[in-house]
Amino acid sequence: MGVVDLRTHTPEMTMPELLDCLDLACVGDPAAPTSRWEGRPQPHPSDRMFGGLLLAQAIVAGGRTVPVGQQALSLQADFVRAVPPERPLRWEVTHVSDATSLSTRRARLLDDDGRELFSAMTLWGEVRDDLPSSSSAQHWPSPPPEDLLDLEDRFPGDIRVPLWWRMSRPVRVRHAVTPPYTELGPRTDRVTAHLRTKGPLPDDRVLRAAVVAYVSDMCLIEPAFTTAKAIRHAPGSRILSLTHALTFHADVHLDAWHQYDCRVATVAHGRAHGTGELFDGDGRHVASASQLALVRLGAMPSA
Repeated sequence: MGVVDLRTHTPEMTMPELLDCLDLACVGDPAAPTSRWEGRPQPHPSDRMFGGLLLAQAIVAGGRTVPVGQQALSLQADFVRAVPPERPLRWEVTHVSDATSLSTRRARLLDDDGRELFSAMTLWGEVRDDLPSSSSAQHWPSPPPEDLLDLEDRFPGDIRVPLWWRMSRPVRVRHAVTPPYTELGPRTDRVTAHLRTKGPLPDDRVLRAAVVAYVSDMCLIEPAFTTAKAIRHAPGSRILSLTHALTFHADVHLDAWHQYDCRVATVAHGRAHGTGELFDGDGRHVASASQLALVRLGAMPSA
C-alpha cells in the first residue's frame, strides 16, 4: 500500500464512531461498589490521546452506575500521566457516596500495571424544579453560526494545521473569527466558537453529558495564544492539560447550535488558566468549564 497524501485525502471521524467510543463495556458486575469498564480509543489524533475523550468516557463510566433519573452535575478531572493513544481504555469506577438524590463516582483510568493515568470525580443528582434557579451570565457578541465556516472548510488540505484540527469531526466547530492556527490575528484573551454535533444524539442523558465534556476540551486554552500574539500550530507549540472542571447548569442538547465563550485571563510561568461558558441557541447558560494547562509557544514568524 502506498503512502496516503493527506493534502488530497483527509480522513474523517463520524458521530457513529464517537458514540462507539462512548459505548463502554462493563467487565464484571456494574452494580458492584467497584466496577471495571473498557472503552475504545479514537483513531485521531494518532500521536496523542485527545483529552476530551477521557473526560467523556469518565462521565459514561460513572453515569452507568448511578440510579436512573439522576443526571450529571459536575466533573473534576486530573490528567496524571500520558495515555497511549492506541490501547484500550480500562476504567475502574468506585462508588464514593450514595445519598437519596445525589451520587458521587470516582473513575480512574489505569494502565496494564495498575498505575493511574487519569482520574475524575463526577457528581450526579436529581433535578428539582421547586428549588431556585437564576443566572446573570450572557454570551459575548458573535456572528450567527450560519455565517461562519467549519474548521474543515477553513483549512482544507493545509498541512501546516495538524490533521485533527482540519479533518471532518463529529462536532462542528465554527470560530467567530479566524482561529490563530496559521497566522496572527488581533491580540485578545477571548475566543468564541459555535458548536453542534453532526446529527442527532440518542435520548440518553449520560451520553449527552459525555458529548458536552468531549467538546469542552476544544478551544478552551486557545486564548493563551491569541493573548500572546502567537500561532497555535507553529512548530514547537503545545498544550498539555493538567486539570479540567465542568459544571452542568442544565441538560444540554448539543445537536442544536451552542455558543462556547472561552477566556484565558492569566498565564503564569507557562500555566494557562482557561474558563469557558456554554450557551444554547436561546442564550441560556447551560454549562461552565475551566482548565489548567501547560502551554508552550512555538517559533514566532519572521517580522
